[in-house]
Amino acid sequence: YEYFLGKFAASEGKLGGEFYTPKCIVNLIAEMIEPYKGKIYDPCCGSGGMFVQSLKFVQ
Repeated sequence: YEYFLGKFAASEGKLGGEFYTPKCIVNLIAEMIEPYKGKIYDPCCGSGGMFVQSLKFVQ
């Protein structure tokens, strides 16, 4: 899923108002904010990558 989303974002996504954060950047952000059990807030949810990586970090 993320592979195709990345390909779409690279080719046409920005023209259509779609933006994609690469997985390596999401990993870095999750490590920097150090999520913990409780609440996670992602105001620009998009594909949900931040939620998934935050869950993996907590586990």
